[in-house]
Amino acid sequence: MTNAVALPIRGSALELVTMQLGGQMFGIAVQHVHDVLGPQNIARVPMACKAVAGSINLRGRIVTVLDLRVVLELGAAPEPGKAMNVVIAHEREFYALLVDQVGDVLTVPAASLEPLPSSFDAGWRAVSGGVVKLKDQLLLTLMPDKLMATLESSAHAGIAA
Repeated sequence: MTNAVALPIRGSALELVTMQLGGQMFGIAVQHVHDVLGPQNIARVPMACKAVAGSINLRGRIVTVLDLRVVLELGAAPEPGKAMNVVIAHEREFYALLVDQVGDVLTVPAASLEPLPSSFDAGWRAVSGGVVKLKDQLLLTLMPDKLMATLESSAHAGIAA
């Protein structure tokens, strides 16, 4: 469970902002989330990699919008105009993650976090800190640092272009 250690744990619990993407439930630690926004007008960025949907203006600050469907190879959004934005920070820059829906903040016992099985896609394993088994489904935890590292290495290799 070495990947799970990097998740911020408060006491014996994890607090995760939940979201849906392509029918899969994801969570990001609340400490990483700066804003949750409804659908936004996204300005295209010429010559950006495929994962960059564009940019938005968030209270006077330019925020890069990343399409998680592209990053995780989930195909086109069924209704792209209804995508929600989860704003995170990485190295003093803000990024909005496009997701299908944003749910509630979920508090789970830290002990319930397990490493991802090796059968999961390598792309998902590269951005996740582990998985939590819920009553009806699995919740994959997203790690902003791992997500950004994956995007940077993909862009340098020309994969995401």
